[in-house]
Amino acid sequence: MRKKLAHLLFVTSSLPCGSRLPFCLAMTPPRTMTGDTFTDEKTPPSPASPTNTDTTLRGDAFIEIADENSDCHSTISPSVRTNEVDVESAQPQTENKRPGVLQRVTGSFRSEPDPIFVTETNTRTLEGTPNGFPRLAAFQASDTNFALYRSFSYLHSRVLLDLQDEITSLEAELDEIDLEDSFEDQRRLMSRDYDASQPHGEGAPRSRRVILREIKTKLLEYDEVLMKARDLQSFQKPSDRNYRSLRRYCYKKKPLLDEGLESIRTKEDMVTIHNGREWATFDGGVETVIGQTDKFLQKVFRTKTPPLQKYFRTPEAQEKTTDPDISYYSSSRIDKLVNILITFIIFCLLVIPVITMYQLTNTAAHIEVDPSGNTTTTSTIDTNKRDTFNAVGVLMVFTLLFSAAMSLLTKAARHELFAASAAYCAILVVFIGNFTGPGN
Repeated sequence: MRKKLAHLLFVTSSLPCGSRLPFCLAMTPPRTMTGDTFTDEKTPPSPASPTNTDTTLRGDAFIEIADENSDCHSTISPSVRTNEVDVESAQPQTENKRPGVLQRVTGSFRSEPDPIFVTETNTRTLEGTPNGFPRLAAFQASDTNFALYRSFSYLHSRVLLDLQDEITSLEAELDEIDLEDSFEDQRRLMSRDYDASQPHGEGAPRSRRVILREIKTKLLEYDEVLMKARDLQSFQKPSDRNYRSLRRYCYKKKPLLDEGLESIRTKEDMVTIHNGREWATFDGGVETVIGQTDKFLQKVFRTKTPPLQKYFRTPEAQEKTTDPDISYYSSSRIDKLVNILITFIIFCLLVIPVITMYQLTNTAAHIEVDPSGNTTTTSTIDTNKRDTFNAVGVLMVFTLLFSAAMSLLTKAARHELFAASAAYCAILVVFIGNFTGPGN
């Protein structure tokens, strides 16, 4: 057996180095034949594992034949076999923990953060603008509520009256020429040949063609001013809250001299370029309440910044100024809060009268208990009359509240307000008819 094993080792070592297939031979301990069985000879004990584990190194080795591109040599690497404990599990784990199912599901919906050149923004600040007209312009451009300017309606009227008078004079001159030509020769007004043959230029008498050209020029100018004046009249007037905000800023910061602030004092001539929201007055009240609440909470909790600021102001709005007297609110976030409040008001106006009338028309509410403990009920006629009268009172009160809410919170026209109030009242009338009839 030893001769065969030695022969096999000799054959292995004589293989060429260009072989691409690795050939591994495990050196097994020699065995001796005793009878019909083979017994392994005892091998000397192997050294203890340096890792102080229960595993031991066996006396096995692998002979690897190198590739053709590498040097012709053999490397011997010991193999480690484990009996009960895994060596890899005994070593400290350095790999990250495998993510759970929830993390793998939600991780596919997460987007990578944008780079800095995408998220970086430049905001014009009030303090970074020179004082004077530049700072006042920056303040009025910082928010649409502060975009208040004069319409100059008086000057528009003066210009229109002046153009109107000039056109009227040209019209009278044209009528005079037409009247003279009609007496001299009627055919002059029936063709343009006579007007085309008239001399024109310096020193020539004013002809009909010259007057018509002047009228055309003046009419185009007049029409342009007239349409611009009409567009200006369609602009909305600023709210008292926004106008006072502009006046307070000019009074405290004094960006201009008194002569420059003369235009801001003409309140009746001021217009805003901001399209008013449907419930602008209600929005202004909400912003005022938020501002007062924010200042109160800041005093109570003694915080450096208002606590509600991060919820109703965007980062860009907070960077516009460091002045504590100026507060910028995000119109989109205010709209969301207003929508929630409007929804709650509508819910109350629809649910509260229904619950109230149901309680009034409930038959269990009319059961009376006498001193002896017996239950008695009042007559059906008296009960129905009392229930109907009380339900009509509830109907009138909530219909009035609904109409007031429609007129204050929306820009509904008169016919829309009437139709909505009639529909709301009809719903409550149907409810009264179903619950206050005989036998209910």
